[in-house]
Amino acid sequence: MVRWTSRLAAVAAVAAAIGLPGRAVCADRRGTDERGKRQAAEQGLDEAVERAHRELWRRFIDPAWQTFYNHAGIDGAVILPTAEECRVNKPNALSWDISISDGAMFGGLYMEAAIHRWMLTNQPEDREKARRVAAGLRKLASVGQTKGFIARGLTADGSAHYALSSNDQTLPWLYGMWRYVRSEIPEERERREAKAKILEVVEALRHHGWRVPGDRPPFDYFGSFADFGWNGAPRLLFLLKMAADVSGEARWEELYRQAIAEQAPPGKTSRLETCRRGMVSALKSYHTWTACPGAAGLRGLWELETDPVLKAAYEEGLRASAQVAAESLPLARQFDNDDRQTFLLDWRALNTLWRPQNSVKETLDLARKQLDLLDSRSPRRVYEVRYMREPIFAAWVVTLCPDPAAVELHVPAILAAIHHFRYERLYFSQFFPVESAYYRLRLSGMAGE
Repeated sequence: MVRWTSRLAAVAAVAAAIGLPGRAVCADRRGTDERGKRQAAEQGLDEAVERAHRELWRRFIDPAWQTFYNHAGIDGAVILPTAEECRVNKPNALSWDISISDGAMFGGLYMEAAIHRWMLTNQPEDREKARRVAAGLRKLASVGQTKGFIARGLTADGSAHYALSSNDQTLPWLYGMWRYVRSEIPEERERREAKAKILEVVEALRHHGWRVPGDRPPFDYFGSFADFGWNGAPRLLFLLKMAADVSGEARWEELYRQAIAEQAPPGKTSRLETCRRGMVSALKSYHTWTACPGAAGLRGLWELETDPVLKAAYEEGLRASAQVAAESLPLARQFDNDDRQTFLLDWRALNTLWRPQNSVKETLDLARKQLDLLDSRSPRRVYEVRYMREPIFAAWVVTLCPDPAAVELHVPAILAAIHHFRYERLYFSQFFPVESAYYRLRLSGMAGE
């Protein structure tokens, strides 16, 4: 059992310092607060989160490079690609849905949870785990030959990697490293080096016209921050505002203001209006996991912004995002922990469709066909995507909202989802946002003692 050290006054002070919603000021809800805390204790939520935490570190984080795996066997078995498979782009240059597809994304997003856990426990081992996640993120940013390139994952040699990254990898990497350098965890030298790397990545992205570069021919770019839609607007604004925060340089703030003011193409809304409207519904596609980096960026914007008009727009967007994400929470109830469908651990079955790829378009076409094959061969994968990954990422998005009243509406469903899953029976690592969501609720006084 983890040793939670936070008392009510300490939690309130920490929550206020980092902009977490809190309920202490709402006197008319104190009775509800106490009942919620008793219920959380009765349901053993601390124990459930501890089980998730143990499983994550037992099976899903590379012990050598501290990077995240996408999936693993129940016994911890992981099928890693070889350096040669990376070189020839097997199964594809995007490495979609193999064991090392999303290390930068998951490590970056998990960093917030790692920091919040240490704030709650004040235990040296939790501080060290946050530092290990940061080391993995730095490693992913160091293996490429192209500035601004963030590798998705690594083979056993700690160097070989696939050629294509993405917006979904790069924004979480920036978000996680930004959280890290603002925390009290890194030593001063480490903080300086991490800041320099953050700014190097942002500067390189600017040089590339906000497109995400590949790392070797024939691949040029995959993904962009320049779009005015949900996958672009909050992410671009965040990385600019974040760069101003990290560097203290006025030029990034000027670029941030220019990006807000830039006129949208015909048929598109402005970046600020996109942020105000919030996350688009991903329920039908079960893709809150790829929509949530925009919500994380929006949360960062809300914390950094001092202009009351802009801050209000970001809060409105976070409130709307929480409402949309909450639609996915009931899916957790459909997950049967005793389900025994087949999970295809050995992704090399996808190589039956492999062919050489000479462009990003060819890679994307191939990867989509391989995902269809994977879904047909791995029904348990589809099951966890729909009824585990989707509601768990949605839970975190809800807790990113700074409005306590908006979050409180969904706390019972979030806690029920966290308590529901048997994490030792899951093949996907994408249950890690249960920590992100729970620690935010705990720091805000909405869960736990």
